[in-house]
Amino acid sequence: MDLNSGRKRGYFVPVAVLVLCCLAFLLLSYLSYQKVGEMASNLAAREQPAVVIDPGHGGEDGGAQGVSKMLEKDINLAIAKKLEKMLTLSGFHVIMTREEDVSIGDPALDTVKERKVSDLHNRLGLIEEQGDCIFLSIHQNHFTSSRYYGTQVFYSTNDPSSEELAEAVRGRVVSLLQPDNTRECKPATSSIYLLWHAEVPAVLVECGFLSNESEAQKLNDPQYQEQMAFAIYSGFLDYYQSSR
Repeated sequence: MDLNSGRKRGYFVPVAVLVLCCLAFLLLSYLSYQKVGEMASNLAAREQPAVVIDPGHGGEDGGAQGVSKMLEKDINLAIAKKLEKMLTLSGFHVIMTREEDVSIGDPALDTVKERKVSDLHNRLGLIEEQGDCIFLSIHQNHFTSSRYYGTQVFYSTNDPSSEELAEAVRGRVVSLLQPDNTRECKPATSSIYLLWHAEVPAVLVECGFLSNESEAQKLNDPQYQEQMAFAIYSGFLDYYQSSR
């Protein structure tokens, strides 16, 4: 009998047991890690609010018209879609009040005014359906004088954190796009129906003035639209991280 061979076999058995134990430990660790990951994901899904993005106007309601005949409704939708993509890629559940050139008012109503009122009521209904959500409305500004320019953000006074969201968005627009913008955030009045009635954190971003030729050209440029969407997105994340 080879004693050395016996010692080798004796040595091999505990090593094999040790390897099997290690493999079992790694498997259990992986399953535990996977389970924790699933729990964290489910928790985040429950606690993370939906984001309602509202591209203003649409369909027969073109909104403001730019100096080059561009329509506000089209620019609103272009910026909103880019913002939607950014937030979705970051894991947020995004609801769009419209995803194409349509009004969401009742088409059976007789007058344009009635259909516009219905459209606003339905947009508010989408906000209320979500419960715990954050509301971002995208618009463009217009004035009789062409000298005015720059983004301005309005906020709902029904939720105290709306002002924080507005300031965060404004801060990013200034730091990333418009360093000379001195426009302050303003509380919404009853003339801004959705902010006046929304009971959640809600802001309306007037991205720029279509009555200013230079700014209107920028707002009609897909690259600038991407930059504007990113500034709003960055401000939203600043707000979200500080408030949760």
